[in-house]
Amino acid sequence: MKCIICYSDMKFYFTKIFNIYDLKEVHYWICPHCGFCASKTHFEMTDIEWTNLNNSFHNKSHNSEENPYNRNQRYFKQAQMLHLMTKHKLIDKNNWLDWGCGVGAVSLLLKKMFSIKLMTYDKYFTPKINLIDVRAMTARSFDLVVNTAVFEHVRDRDTLNEIESYVNASGCFAIHTLIPEAIPKNPEWMYLLPVHCAFHTNKSMQILMDSWGYNCSVYNEESKLWILFRKKSSVIKPKVEKINKSLGWNYLHFKDGFMDYWK
Repeated sequence: MKCIICYSDMKFYFTKIFNIYDLKEVHYWICPHCGFCASKTHFEMTDIEWTNLNNSFHNKSHNSEENPYNRNQRYFKQAQMLHLMTKHKLIDKNNWLDWGCGVGAVSLLLKKMFSIKLMTYDKYFTPKINLIDVRAMTARSFDLVVNTAVFEHVRDRDTLNEIESYVNASGCFAIHTLIPEAIPKNPEWMYLLPVHCAFHTNKSMQILMDSWGYNCSVYNEESKLWILFRKKSSVIKPKVEKINKSLGWNYLHFKDGFMDYWK
């Protein structure tokens, strides 16, 4: 099994037993070079099997009144972060896309709370707002491409490259997923949900940044959102410092390269 990030040979890491949604034994493999971890079991599913698993899981979890994954709070924090960054001219506000948006929760909040338009696209859900015509999704045409809770579901490099391909030459790429220094060798790790099959590390994200041509990044802990910038640090860093100063704390954590916040 080859790593979809650095193309090194991966090796067996551990097994987890689910016995739910027709998912039984799942075998996780790890890349010894970049630390990327993936479920070989999920990667080898047919498209029909993969779609059925996602539909079964999301139909139950999205309809739960308990909101077990704290989504509503996160959606608002993400909308708020994007609003503040536009106010401080860190992100251009002309043309935005949320790829893999679900029902379009972030877009709904951006419109209602901040009068910002975020176009929406999803392969499995019908968004409630700003649904884009797929013919308008042309390469390098968006100032900002957002994807929240997507990277951990992606089984191939072509899909990652496709999502990123919509960011324009001076644009930004917003990513929400869990990115630690290393993936724990622990079947009870809380991020091993039945539909999560790809687990990124600080090093694997740096490799992606380099391959896609991004120079620096910021992270906001409240929204759990990274923003990758094509523009140079000399342009971005002073604006980050200005917004942090205006708020009175390090709202945005900045770094040349990938902001490896979670060690």
